Amino acid sequence: MTASLHGRLSLLKHLIPFKSHHSSLLSPLHTTYSTSLPPDSPPQILIPPVSTLSRFKTKPSFARSVQLNGVSAFTSESDTSSITDVASDYLSVNIRCQKQDAEALSEALLSFGACSAYMDDLSDFGDLDEISITSIFPQDARVGTCITEAASSICLEYSPSYDISVCKQCDWASYVQESFQPTKVIDGLWVVPTWTEPPDLQSTNIILDPGLAFGTGEHPTTKLCLLLLYKLIKGGEHVLDYGTGSGVLGIAALKMGAALSVGLDIDPHAVTSARHNASLNSINPSRMPLYLVSGKSGLASPDATVDDLVSRKGEFDIIIANILLNPLMELADDIVSYGKPGSIIGLSGILSEQVPQLEERYSKYLDGISLSEMNGWACLRGIKKMH
Repeated sequence: MTASLHGRLSLLKHLIPFKSHHSSLLSPLHTTYSTSLPPDSPPQILIPPVSTLSRFKTKPSFARSVQLNGVSAFTSESDTSSITDVASDYLSVNIRCQKQDAEALSEALLSFGACSAYMDDLSDFGDLDEISITSIFPQDARVGTCITEAASSICLEYSPSYDISVCKQCDWASYVQESFQPTKVIDGLWVVPTWTEPPDLQSTNIILDPGLAFGTGEHPTTKLCLLLLYKLIKGGEHVLDYGTGSGVLGIAALKMGAALSVGLDIDPHAVTSARHNASLNSINPSRMPLYLVSGKSGLASPDATVDDLVSRKGEFDIIIANILLNPLMELADDIVSYGKPGSIIGLSGILSEQVPQLEERYSKYLDGISLSEMNGWACLRGIKKMH
């Protein structure tokens, strides 16, 4: 996997929905930047990225969880420490784009460094052609670069304009805990945050700490993937979670009866988060090896080398890739290569309107392609061809 794909494989579709947090929580300072985005211009704010932010699709409310230095993907729950920074400033960015591009751009922004992306219901804008997306970034973020790359990733033919306000951060941890409550995926299957008790002890309960990566069970694409796993797993399968995020899908696969669940991601914090969440669910690392597949350095120590991952091609019974449209299109050869002939490939992280494009791309690899949808989002599945 090449470095040019950095940022595109972050699994940012597992997002907590907005729950009654209002813009009055923001207290902008006097500093405001306004700019348009010339194609070749340098970013307006150049500061090192902070990828330890917990990113949720909410109106501006988020928690910043920072893993302490020296913690690796091998640390157990008892060894892992985190702190919540409740006083850091952050950037509130108002991005203007064409109405028809707003949904795709808001999702792409999350993939390239935004902590949050929020817009009002599109129907509220009536006949207006241009609307605004409110996005939150860490104070030390490359905002211009993020917006440029996000726009490019969805093939926009224009440069969105934007302005930036520096805001004071309140104690967001309580807001995140209020937003993320136990989620019932289906009868007998729950995703439960660490700060609550499982509502049904007889159910399969996936315990998650969402502080470092994506994957809470709330977003429709996460639910669609969980439902697909629930239908497919009979016992003993080898599953590949292509872009593991918080590890929720890999953990779910094992709790449903899979023998092995392998996760990969380009974000070291995702690998760290997935390992931590696996430990919360008493999963032995040997049953859920994790791979960091980019050259990005960071906190995570992968459980095996990328060469070992490559040697697993053709091994898996089920592959789930819940990412974005562009990486699904670009990485089709690689994604499918890990499946056995006759394996099931599940593809999500896409809007329903993007289905024809993805179906055309994968039709040469898959037979029996079928579709499931939820609230405007889609999951494609198909059977890998025998030749």
